[in-house]
Amino acid sequence: MNIVFATDRGYLQHLAVALASLLDNNSRMNIYVINNDISESDWKKLEKLFAGKDSKLIDSKIDDSQIECLITHSHFTKAMYYRLFIPDIVKGDRALYLDTDIVINGRIDDLYNTEISNTFLAAVVNPGINNQSDLGMEHSAKYFNSGVMLINLKYWRAYNVKEKVIEFVGRKPEVIQFPDQDGLNSVINGNWLELDPKYNMHTIFTHEGFAVDSIIKEAIDNPVIIHYTSSSKPWHFGNSHPYKYLYWKYLRMTPYKFAVPSKPLSILYLQNLKMKIPKPIKDALKKILWRKI
Repeated sequence: MNIVFATDRGYLQHLAVALASLLDNNSRMNIYVINNDISESDWKKLEKLFAGKDSKLIDSKIDDSQIECLITHSHFTKAMYYRLFIPDIVKGDRALYLDTDIVINGRIDDLYNTEISNTFLAAVVNPGINNQSDLGMEHSAKYFNSGVMLINLKYWRAYNVKEKVIEFVGRKPEVIQFPDQDGLNSVINGNWLELDPKYNMHTIFTHEGFAVDSIIKEAIDNPVIIHYTSSSKPWHFGNSHPYKYLYWKYLRMTPYKFAVPSKPLSILYLQNLKMKIPKPIKDALKKILWRKI
């Protein structure tokens, strides 16, 4: 199986967790990590996870000059565009792309062997996204989450998906909410296969008030891939994700096992805010943010 992650040094700890969980539940994989800045010493830490395993870790360095001018900010870095380069890096007909903020909770053979010969990719619907018209998509086209994608590499190469997404994001920044994901959905325009949500169990599925049918309930109860999609992650203080414990279980198997919970971005933003907000108001805002996460 060709498995691909795309990241930068800022997410090394979480990549290690994803790798540990993947290796604990699966075997015989070529695992590519597309990156621009992982050092040799950092790479050796990741390689320790592969001792005694029958899978291979591949350091895929990238020249990211093509995406230098595209949308980025604190939450969305250049690394989110690296997945677009998968067909240039991985030889063969298919690859499974995985975000780094995930935990693998079972075997992925059935997912990897899904029939995709007549479509661009297989993925899970992203609930709550309704900007298809802004993205120039057909009204009936469904919107997928790009955090787990089984990719038809032949289609991506033949239809120049990378180039078209880069062109779209650069041309229409005013309509973009989730850069690479919006670009992919616009270009692919509904020509993808919908997967069982157990293969990309979003955090929103567990939120109070979310409409849960039998399929979503099964995904929540028996997820194969858990995707920590909200701004509050398992490694943050105050996080209450029902599968937070799995992140910490696998973290203890990595060279980062002594890491401690950090503050979420929303709290750090308030602390670093340059505006002179009266302390009582700032304290009240912090309490509200902590309660939400």
